[in-house]
This record gives sequence, C-alpha cells and structure tokens, in this order.
Amino acid sequence: MKKITTLVLVLCMLLMICGCGETDSVSSEGEVVFTFDGQEVTIGEVFLYANTVKDKYESDYGENIWSEDVSINRDDSVSLEDVTRKDIIEDIVHVKLLVNKANEYKVALTDEETAKVAAETDDFYEKLTDDQISEMKLSYDLVKKVMNENAIARKVYNTIIEEAAIEVSDEEARETTIYDLFFEAYSVASSGDVTKFSDDEKQAQYERALQAYNTLINPIENTSNDGTSSTATNSTNIEGLAEYYGLVKSSYYTYTPEEIRDIYGDEIADSLYALEDGSYSLVTESEYGYHIFYMKALTDRDATDAHKQELIRFKRNDYMNELYKKWIDEKDPDFSYEDSVNFDVYSQIKF
Repeated sequence: MKKITTLVLVLCMLLMICGCGETDSVSSEGEVVFTFDGQEVTIGEVFLYANTVKDKYESDYGENIWSEDVSINRDDSVSLEDVTRKDIIEDIVHVKLLVNKANEYKVALTDEETAKVAAETDDFYEKLTDDQISEMKLSYDLVKKVMNENAIARKVYNTIIEEAAIEVSDEEARETTIYDLFFEAYSVASSGDVTKFSDDEKQAQYERALQAYNTLINPIENTSNDGTSSTATNSTNIEGLAEYYGLVKSSYYTYTPEEIRDIYGDEIADSLYALEDGSYSLVTESEYGYHIFYMKALTDRDATDAHKQELIRFKRNDYMNELYKKWIDEKDPDFSYEDSVNFDVYSQIKF
C-alpha cells in the first residue's frame, strides 16, 4: 500500500498534470466527483490524473494489472484498481492543499516556469482524443489549470521538504553483503515435509564444513607456465567450494542488520558485525545447519546509498502525510473518500 501510494504521488507531481455523496451537481466542465474546501472537482479534472496513472501502470505491467489484489493486512486484500482510485482522489486533495499554502511559503511560478506550463499544456491537450474531450468534458483551460496547480504544488512541496532537512545516516540505512556457505542439516521432501538430519548426519555436515573452512583460510599456491608462483585469493574460491560440495542454498546476500537478526538470530548477527571486510567467520551453527560467512562488505556502499534514498522517501512521505492530515482537519474536517466522493460519477472513468 505504501509503495503504491508513493508511486501515484510521484507520478502526479513529476508529470505535472496533475456512502456516496448525495449531490448530482454539474459544473460547466462536467459532473462533480467531489467537493473539497468549497472547490468542485469535476470528472474531467480527475480524469487527467487518472489517465496518466493508468497509462503508466499499463505501460509497466500490462493492461490486466487492475485485477491484481493488494494486501492491506494479514487477512484482507483489495484490487489495485480500488487502491489506485482512492490514491488519486487523495493526491488531488494534496495538490489543492499545497496550492493553498503557496503564499505562506512565498512560492510563485517564474516567467520561465509559466512558459513551460503553457508549452506542456499545448502538448498534452493535442494528445487528447475527441472522445476523451467529449466524454470527460475536457477543455484547454481545464488542462492548463490542472498543470498550473501541479507546478505550484510541486514547488511548494519541494520548499517544505527542503526546510524539513530530512536525513538518514549510514548506520540507519546500512546494507551488508555476505556470502553464506551453508551446509544444511535438514531435508525437504517433494510434499514439502521437512525432516531434520540425524546426529550422525549432522556430524558429517559439520566435518564437511570444517574441511571447507580449512580450504578457505589456507592460501593456494598457483604455478604459472614460466615457473613463477602466486597466491590465489580465497574469497574467489568460496563459490567454487559451494559447487564442489553441492551446496545449492549457498549464495551472496545483501541484508539490513534487522534482516540478519531476523534470519540468523542475535548471536550470529553480533558475530557477523564483528568481522572485517574480506574476512571469514568460524564454522557457525544455526537451527538450520552450519554456516561459513564471508564478509564481503560490512557497509555495501551502493546498496546502502539506495536504501538511504528509499528511507528518505518514506520519511518524507510520513512527514507530508502528517501535514496533509493537519491541513485537511483545518480546511474540510468532514471530508473523506468514502463519504465525499460521488462514485456514480467517478465510475465513468474506466480502468
């Protein structure tokens, strides 16, 4: 849910186009889907947001994506279409709120930004079909209004985020890359039944693990054709050892500290974070069997930086959602998706 909400918000902002209600009100630009803080939002305005999101989703995932279910808790799920419909209305409300804050944050479009909105309005309007214009009661002025509001909203959003100065440390975003040379102590039948190894079988696995460990920590001398010798790096042999011993569950993994603790437990996690880059653990027993860990990178730079950006996006979303909730309570406390949207009108927009 959180990721989908984030994606819809980003799409609306970046593309810059951006109980049922009892009313059957109709404005000069079409039927009203909902009213927020005294502003009527027509089917044409909602369509401009919805169609952009629809095109993006179908381009990425195919036209059948809307029948997919999204889990909302352990026991319940809803269709992606239902989730997206609600997200679109929420995002329109957020745009209205941000535009309303433009004066407070001293935000206005420059001449260059205004010209860009006009050019993009021309380009977007030309791509609308006659059927879309007729059925959704679209007009050039409506497209320009939506795009102008989104340009202002994006600028206000960026100003608020810049002032918030939301940061994430390397420690908070840490991603660690290890190789787990894993000698399992159980078998899984085709039926899915799990059988633990006998004591003798476990002892045999432990001895194989010790043998592999000794291979890893002892340098390998290679002699070339000209008679010179060199020492091979044992880290390059760990995958070869996995193949040699038939350890199909051995691989490189990149985890957060929390994930390592969840998978291996606190004791193994503590021992892993005591390793230096390029070093090996001793043969380590877990409830699953025996492991030899190779610490490739305690802090995997690329993975940590990517995780940091993801956490920053989540923190920004949480920060803004708190502001949106506060502003809605101030502007239109009775507004809700379930009670304020005319779903008979909204359903005319097809997914």
